[in-house]
Parts: sequence; structure tokens; C-alpha cells
Amino acid sequence: MKTLLLVGGGTLGSVNPLLATAAELKHLQNPVRIVFWGERNARDRSVVEAAGVPFVSIPAGKFRRYFSLRNIVDVPIILWATVVAWRKLRVLQPAMVITAGSYVAVPVVWAARRLRIPVLLYQQDATLGLANRLIAKHANIRCAVADAQAHLLPQPVAVVGYALRPDLRAGVAARAAAKYGLDTQKPTILVIGGSSGALALNRRFIAALPHLQQGIQVIHITGEGKSTPVVRNGYVPVSFTNQELPDLYALATFVVSRAGSNVLAELIALGKPALIVPLPNTHQVQNAAVLEERGALVSAEGDLSPQHFAHLLNETVTNPERLVALRSATADTWDTDGAAQLAALITKNL
Repeated sequence: MKTLLLVGGGTLGSVNPLLATAAELKHLQNPVRIVFWGERNARDRSVVEAAGVPFVSIPAGKFRRYFSLRNIVDVPIILWATVVAWRKLRVLQPAMVITAGSYVAVPVVWAARRLRIPVLLYQQDATLGLANRLIAKHANIRCAVADAQAHLLPQPVAVVGYALRPDLRAGVAARAAAKYGLDTQKPTILVIGGSSGALALNRRFIAALPHLQQGIQVIHITGEGKSTPVVRNGYVPVSFTNQELPDLYALATFVVSRAGSNVLAELIALGKPALIVPLPNTHQVQNAAVLEERGALVSAEGDLSPQHFAHLLNETVTNPERLVALRSATADTWDTDGAAQLAALITKNL
């Protein structure tokens, strides 16, 4: 039986597409063994193992494009991570290394190429980050979610769509409402800060909360260690969620979200109207711009004063016609059947 090695971490945007693809690979005729390598991160490990995939921790260092003393500290870590990956790859002997990017994958890809192990890169974002730039030149197989992303990579590139978790559409609104004491008949805002960059969005949303209409419920995914004590009827803070996310989506009337490519694809797949607030000075700005051109509601973080933030939400969440228009604006923007297509591409190249 051939072994496939998935590598990612740091954010769930590089983890969830790989796990969605792993689920599709298990349904194919030719059985494969799947292993996941990631950073020593309890959250990543719990998500991967909950999906039934073995998780192995590896060292990881990060290159930064800005000046930081941590760049100096991380250089030996990156070199050591490459040595560790080389040793582990010699033992594991995978038929292919598969990654959606992240700094965790860079030394693994370097080591894989030295050992002549095929590498597949899956490009999701509208800009090519440093990690994927370093990986792309070593990848044997390159694929992307759409044509715009494909043009960022050395050719040839296969366009496969977004790989989304298979249970995404199986959410039950009543289950989430019962768990958190909410009402399925009231409008509900789901706030998703993301695993990074949540703190600034949290602060702006909490500042706007007193101006939000009392009849609107809120489920706020704050990020681990980033919650703020709030007393308000119908406000539910959740530090982290993964398995119950489909239920939260099902309950949500409207979503406030950062602009990671994976979460944007989830919103499109589910037809959820949203206010998209990209993390400033990152690839998320370009991700959001693609949807804004189609008519999505996008705001720069700096423009969201408490009163303006609350006004946007009050005027949108309580306006059925506006919700329908936002839902229609981004419908079918991207192909969201990428997991099946990516699994087929992997199988073809084994």
C-alpha cells in the first residue's frame, strides 16, 4: 500500500483542504495510507486526529518578509527542520508529499526533492506567499483553485477548485441553537476571526456590540486566548470550533469573516451572505477584492468605527432583500468541488 504524506499547519486554511482531500482519497478504489505532518500545535493535532488521520509533530521555523530578530533565531530551526524531515522521509518513504502551503511545509519539500519524492502544491490564495513561492519551484505537480491562482505558479498548473470539508453542508441549526440557548427564529450573526488576526477584529466587533439591535443573536468565534468578557443577551463567545462549525453555519443568518481563501469558499458553497474584513497588508486583501468585484460586502478594518460597524450589520441582517442580493452576488464564483478533483489528480499521478 502506498503512503501519502500531507504537510501543513499554522492555520486551518492549510489543514482543512488536505483533510477534505484525504476523505475523498479513502473512497477511491486503490487504498492508500495517509499520514499528516505538522507543527507542534495542539489545535492542529486535534483537528487532524479527529478526521482519523495520524499526526506527527515536526520542527518548523518561519521566514518573514519584514525585519525581525526572530528571522535570525529561526534560521537554524529551519535548517534543523530540513534535516529532521530528510531523516523521517527516508523512513516513511511516501509516494508523494502533498501540501497547501504554510511555513511548516517548506523544509519538508526541500528534503523531499533531495530524496526525489514527488511533491504536489495546492495554491489557494490570490497572491503567492513566501512559503508557496519557495515550494512552487520544487513541486512536480502544481494545482490551484481557479485560473487567477494558477497564473501565479510555474506552468503547467491544473485547476481543480476549492477542497472543502465533506460535512460542510450537513449542519443542523437546531442542534447549535439548543447547545447555546439561542432561537432559530431570530437573526444570528456568526463572527469568524480566523486562527490568526482575530484579536483586532474581535476588539472592533466588541466595540460595536452595544450599538447592535437587541433582537440580533451573535455567535463569536474569538480564537484561543482572545475572548473578551461580554454580558449581553444572545451573545455567545466560542474560543475555537471545528466539528460543530457546520451547525453554526446552518444557524447563521449572516457571517462576519476575515478573508482567508478557505473560509470564503465555504461561505460561497453554503450561500451565506457576509461582511468580509480582510486582515490588513496580507494576501487576504486580494482574496476579498475578487469577491468585492462581484458585489460582496467588503470593508477595510480601519473603516469600521463602532457606529459604522453596527450600522452595517443592523441594516443588512434585518433586510431580507439585501441578504438575498449578497447571496446571489457571489454564487458560483468558484468551483467548490475541489476535494474530489484533487483526489483524482493525486491518484492519477501515483
